[in-house]
Amino acid sequence: MEEITPTHKAYWAVAKALKSDVCVAMPALKKPVNNLAFDDQEKVEYIADSIGLQCSLNSAPPQARAHEVQKLIEELKPRKAPGLDGVNNKAFKCFSVPLLALLVPIFNACIKNCHFSEAWKEAIIIGIPKPGQPRDLPTSFRPISFLSGLGKIFAKVLKSRLSDHLLGNDLIINEQFGFRPNHSCPQQALRLVEFISEGFKRKRKTVPVFFDVTKVFDKVWHAGLTYKLHQL
Repeated sequence: MEEITPTHKAYWAVAKALKSDVCVAMPALKKPVNNLAFDDQEKVEYIADSIGLQCSLNSAPPQARAHEVQKLIEELKPRKAPGLDGVNNKAFKCFSVPLLALLVPIFNACIKNCHFSEAWKEAIIIGIPKPGQPRDLPTSFRPISFLSGLGKIFAKVLKSRLSDHLLGNDLIINEQFGFRPNHSCPQQALRLVEFISEGFKRKRKTVPVFFDVTKVFDKVWHAGLTYKLHQL
């Protein structure tokens, strides 16, 4: 105020504000749940929450929604065998709305805390004999795991978010067909046939190289896989 001259605009704006007896009150603030905040303390807390939300990093994956979980349950095959908990898919399809509402925050808490329940990882394993293999060798049986249905539903919730991130940011090469939507084995076989046909048209040889890794999913390096996911 000491540096402002009598002809400065700011001086008259301050003088007018000090002379005015009219106080414009802050209106009631709307909350996300359509409630209104009338109390001054409630308004302050709501504004603080709003600023904190606007200034927070958007690094966490989107939360699970009730309609998303409900759709996954509707798509479950009713004749699938249950896991150790004994809860089959028919039971999930009978979930009421209140019970479904309790399931959603459990999934969101797992996402927020990067937690996958140990109980969901335990499985009942049976051996299916491989065709043409000797029955007296343990390696001739393909292990089939019966996992918890809840764990499978949560895994699908995670998969959708991983796929959206990897595919949305072009982090997967076009030649990758496995575990991608609208990319099937027949399409990959057709792609190979097209390569061979083009080679015949140009009177050139087409040499395919097939690389088969024994028990690739069983022997995957988990620490390395986790590191690569963090890099992506």
